[in-house]
Formats: sequence, C-alpha cells, structure tokens
Amino acid sequence: MNTLRLVAAALSLSFIMPAQAALKPAEIADRAAVIEFAAHTGDYLYLNEISKRLADEKARGDNQKLVHYYAALAAYRAAELDGDIELRVGVMLDQCIDQGKAAVKLDREFAEALALIGACHGLAAKRQPLSALVAGNFAARELRKALAIAPENPRVLLLNAVTVLRRYDDARRLEQARDQLQLAVSVYDRFDDMRRPVGHPDWGEEQAHLALSSVYTRLGDKAAARDHLEQALLIAPQLTAAKTALANLGR
Repeated sequence: MNTLRLVAAALSLSFIMPAQAALKPAEIADRAAVIEFAAHTGDYLYLNEISKRLADEKARGDNQKLVHYYAALAAYRAAELDGDIELRVGVMLDQCIDQGKAAVKLDREFAEALALIGACHGLAAKRQPLSALVAGNFAARELRKALAIAPENPRVLLLNAVTVLRRYDDARRLEQARDQLQLAVSVYDRFDDMRRPVGHPDWGEEQAHLALSSVYTRLGDKAAARDHLEQALLIAPQLTAAKTALANLGR
C-alpha cells in the first residue's frame, strides 16, 4: 500500500460517508486505504465499524466482490488487534468469513478471498480453543484452495504463513513460514506493479516483513528480525506493531 495513499486516508479516518450510489473503483480503493491506516495504527473498533458499513455498500459488476472482500479484511484486521473480548472477536471473525464467502460466491477463483477466509478460521482456532480443531481444519482447507489457485500471490502466501505461525511453534513449521514469507516479500513489487484494476488488493508487504521479524526472533536471529522491522517501517512508518516490536527487541 502506497504511503501517500495511507496519509491521505488518515484525513478521512474519523468518518466515512455512506455511499449514496454504487461505489466506484476509486472509492473502493479509498476504503482499502482507510482500512490499512486503521490497522497500522491499531484502531480495531474503527475497523469493526468500517466492516459493518462496507457490508451494506454496493458496487457495479465485478467490483461487488471487492466490497465484500474489504468488509472481510476490515473484520479480520479488527479481530487480530482486539485482544480483550472473545465474544466480540468471534462476531468479527464471523463477519470476516461471511463476507469472504460472499466474495467467493461471485468469483470462485478469488484466491485472496479464499485465503482471507482461511486466515479468519485460523485466527478463530487460536482465539477460541473450544472450536480449535474444526476451525483449524477449515483454515487448512481454504488456504490449500487459495494456494492451488495462486501459489505466488504474496497475500495468499502471507495469510498462509501467518496462520501457520499462529498454530505451530516447531522448527519445521517456522522454517516453512519463513520460506513462504521470503517468497512473498520477493514477489510483492513484481506482483503489485502489474497493471491491475483500481481497487484490487495491494496491501501486505509491511505485514510480511513484520511476520518475518517474528519468525527470526523465534529462531534467535535478532539481527535479521531487526532488519525486517526496519523494512516494515520504511514501507509503513505508522505501523504501531513494528514500532513496539523494535523497542522490545532492543531490551
């Protein structure tokens, strides 16, 4: 996500005017930018509100799947950040899964939406122990589908790796996640520089670096962890999680 777009999004962060007509691609892109800014600054309550509003908005033709996708993404980001109330997180994850499914219903090959559904199930498995087995199986299934459709899509790789990191902590899984995240980082520029329609997903590069820093911290390589945190902050200077991790790494 371009930093200038994120800064512009901050100007409209306090309120999004409900759409009076079908959303245009540029308006969808603006909402995507607002989601990223809110996620970077840790505003999970606002992300939850964005998700609810997007769920009620409409777009023409193929753009409708993007409205559902971003409603799902906002809910997922909100659930990631909200560590206090399990019931509220459960509602957010249900919203993520429902909106992701609505996007996939419109496009069965929408790998990024499938991966997002899988990541939401994976987060549910982590945060809701009573349903961990079932949610974990759903997560693995949806992520396998997404990887089969788009094995080099950086957001698919990112969401799969993050889900693996949430579920496992053994060396083999850590190395698997590291390899997927390194592949994601290596293809982000090439993948997102392709001519893609306005409003289509282009987020996540800073998140991949953030996740890589977590992997390297667990593997005991603080120098590599620091490097990836610095890379994340170069892409998204307002990324609160990277700032916190960098401060903790220095202790």
